[in-house]
Amino acid sequence: MDLTHEYIHHRRGYRFGAGVCWIRIYGAEPGDAPIVVCEELPNLGDMVEMSGNLAAEVIAEHFTDGLPDLPRPILWIEHRPRRRGPGRHFLLTFPDYTPHPENAGFVRRVTLGQPIREPLTLKEVAILIGE
Repeated sequence: MDLTHEYIHHRRGYRFGAGVCWIRIYGAEPGDAPIVVCEELPNLGDMVEMSGNLAAEVIAEHFTDGLPDLPRPILWIEHRPRRRGPGRHFLLTFPDYTPHPENAGFVRRVTLGQPIREPLTLKEVAILIGE
């Protein structure tokens, strides 16, 4: 897998520092799902509550031509670092992979819905991203 994008993503909204994470996107071979690693940054809010929003924003921004027609069209890996050690990794599965509006309000947000988290080992993450 080739790393195609790496940047700090700021969640849309009006709360400063809420939903800031480090995004790494790995391109996929034809017929495979791209991989996104979303890493929580220390002291900038808990991304657990906003994973559906973050994923929807990244998909809307980087995959405008659509995702592959697969049961899981994108592999979204969440990394929660710890002070010591590699931290914890999770593979997230969303109920829908098409960004849709969430709660009409002051700030228009999109979401993929509430994800299901499956723990991943560091070895599994390395295999998925080809390291």
